[in-house]
Amino acid sequence: MGVVSILTHSFTDGYNREFARVFGGGLERYILDLCSVIHEMGHIPEVHQLSYFEAFQTRTGQIDVFGYPYDMNDVPEAFARMAEAARGPIIYASCIWQPIAYKPGSLGICHGINWDRPGLPLETKQQVAEHIQQAVDGLLNIVSVDSHFQTYCRASCTFSDPAQLILIPNAVDTLYFTPAPPRRQMQQDQEAQWLSQWKEDLDQQEDSLDRIFISSTPDAPPPSLEQDHNAVDDIPENMLKQEHEVQSEENEESKKSEESKEHSAGFTVASKLNEQSASSRPVRILYPRRVSLERGIIPMMLAADQLLGAFSDLEIEFAGELVEGSTVGRSFRYWHRTHPHADRIFHRTYDFRDIREAYHHADIAVIPTIFSEGTSYACLEAMSCGLPVVASNVGGLNDLIQDGFNGLLVPPNQEALTAALVRLVQDRAERERLGIYARETALAYDLSRWKRKWSEVLRTFLADADMKEGVR
Repeated sequence: MGVVSILTHSFTDGYNREFARVFGGGLERYILDLCSVIHEMGHIPEVHQLSYFEAFQTRTGQIDVFGYPYDMNDVPEAFARMAEAARGPIIYASCIWQPIAYKPGSLGICHGINWDRPGLPLETKQQVAEHIQQAVDGLLNIVSVDSHFQTYCRASCTFSDPAQLILIPNAVDTLYFTPAPPRRQMQQDQEAQWLSQWKEDLDQQEDSLDRIFISSTPDAPPPSLEQDHNAVDDIPENMLKQEHEVQSEENEESKKSEESKEHSAGFTVASKLNEQSASSRPVRILYPRRVSLERGIIPMMLAADQLLGAFSDLEIEFAGELVEGSTVGRSFRYWHRTHPHADRIFHRTYDFRDIREAYHHADIAVIPTIFSEGTSYACLEAMSCGLPVVASNVGGLNDLIQDGFNGLLVPPNQEALTAALVRLVQDRAERERLGIYARETALAYDLSRWKRKWSEVLRTFLADADMKEGVR
């Protein structure tokens, strides 16, 4: 058993001086999960991080955490102090865009490119490219949470071993982040029955599609894209017409026709239950992100202004951390406090495990990042909960959302964001359809797969670091 040292810019809350509390962001979640894998392998994780205030030492769970005050203009110097104090092999878990002098034999993680802001000066971007080359040259491997960084390195850096860059997308616990039952007052056995029916409905829809394609006339010319799209929409009705030819009772035909209309509109048995329970409550849009510039809080606030004014039965929840006293934090507080529809705007900070409650009360999730994004935990969690997601086409979000299949993908601006949200607010059938395939997509990113891949990487890394002989 030995110590493994993780060096990062944020883990416990060094922003608000709550040093014993893990900050509610994606990076911090990632480090928490990574520490869990390290511990399960029989080693001791420790975290060294930057502190916006004084130096500190704390313990959260089974993790020792050390905070280092630093000069904003000299982040590499702070990382050098962390590396000197580290008690085991080092994993650099952030700031690889900085000119860090890496300790030989170390591992790096890119949590998403944050220099993709269009207005960033070209000179700065060229410097970042040099710093990334320094990371490629100085680290054994770099684990990337999205394909975006791999492509960047292949285009901007030189290296001889293509396996040096390891892709391990972020993950979600699909056994915990599950679709909500129609109403949360359901008993446990009723919830299990609802989830079973939800899955059965999906299988039936896919079987219907398969039967139509198999029975299609071989000699018929292939349909155009527009024709094919319309055919998919009409599949259940076409099948029903064939059944009507062999049915004689008019009341039975009427019953089947109504069922066909529901399926052709994208409704399932489970969604009809949801419709009944939701008819008396407002539609709720969820922004499950930090209240920060890069996470798209400004276009989201602007979109909220229009949406709340246009739809009286709409609510918007902002579920994420903010840095008190920051310009963005103060602006958001003022906007919320003075908004004419403040009674339909909610802000709450959730624990990592409690956030499922927010997804279960939402109808739509929005991930409006404008720059600096990996494979978003919030996006994966929302998808795993069966929510339709409106996401910007930034960074690793392009790895998760296929526009029109499991969500809507839009440019990172207020106009496109608002239009997509209006579309889903007005179309319940579309929300249901996108949510079904969002859940199916999330299953490919299950946390168990992430843990297996990281265990393999760590075994090789720690063997190279002579962990078998122990470390000080």
